[in-house]
Amino acid sequence: MTRVYKKRSLSIFFALLVFFIMWGLYGWNSWNGDRDVYELYYHTRDTFSSWGGEIGYGYLNIIANQSGLSFQTFQILISLVTLFLVFRYIAKRTLSPFVSLILYMICFFSLDFVLMRNFLAFAVFLQGIVTLYEGRKYCRLKYAILILVATAIHQSSLMFMVFIFMPLNRVIPLGRFFLAYLVVIVCYVLARYALPLPDSMASHFNFYSTTWKSILANIFAHLVSFVLFVFAVMAERKSLCRIDCSTGRDKELAFILNINIFSLFFLGLYFESDIFIRVLRVIIFFNILHCVNSLFLKRRTYLFLLSYIVIFVGYLVLFFLVPVAEETYIPMWKNNLFLN
Repeated sequence: MTRVYKKRSLSIFFALLVFFIMWGLYGWNSWNGDRDVYELYYHTRDTFSSWGGEIGYGYLNIIANQSGLSFQTFQILISLVTLFLVFRYIAKRTLSPFVSLILYMICFFSLDFVLMRNFLAFAVFLQGIVTLYEGRKYCRLKYAILILVATAIHQSSLMFMVFIFMPLNRVIPLGRFFLAYLVVIVCYVLARYALPLPDSMASHFNFYSTTWKSILANIFAHLVSFVLFVFAVMAERKSLCRIDCSTGRDKELAFILNINIFSLFFLGLYFESDIFIRVLRVIIFFNILHCVNSLFLKRRTYLFLLSYIVIFVGYLVLFFLVPVAEETYIPMWKNNLFLN
């Protein structure tokens, strides 16, 4: 037991070093594909009404600006808070924080730090996931509050409220899930055709216009992720759907499997806009961390775990990172006040 504790402590120590490297790359970045827009908003949106529904992020901007902070200083502070929350999630929910954070830095970070609002909202959402997993008193209420906070930073976070309905001590029965799924899809389609989208939301969706090719590609990628991950979980515990999963490894497996099952509610969003592929990226984040950390456990089946890691690390790099590298990865190193 002492040996395991020492290894984990060493892993957390090296993870802290990675944390400070990411903070330096993010906080002291001087240009990326979205930075000019964030800086413009920082100096020109000086009323709460100008921020619309994202009043939380607006409040941070207005308070910092009125306090006389430069945008660079504001970015340094926001990056510290954001990365600390991500680090907290990884330290609490992974067996090897160092390996997990390295993988996060390779596959996610160079895009996340550009999406400043979305990144902060995602970090808050992760605290909600920790709260929900721990399953303590009023955990669902606390989760709902954290999601509302994340929504006040970036409105897209509201969709994650769906996870509040997940069972916490068992895998949701598939019959019950698909009945609820059918009801939700029917209600969504009826509401979508009966009620027009708000102008601001419609214009945002149009900016990320979708085609049938992209719709089918996104749905296919999501379903491949879902099926392969189900195989990875069930290969470890075939009876998971029939047992109580309130403690130990069974609880962890049931929780991550439920996240994937409930993520199927997001499939309909791919018909709205290509921007919603970011939701799949969030699910892949949870799945890859789970698969990587499962490799540290003995007596586990490795085939599906390794397959998932290889396929979706490649997917993230080829479809999310490479196409925008000139506005994300390259400026991360090139336009940095420490390095240059």
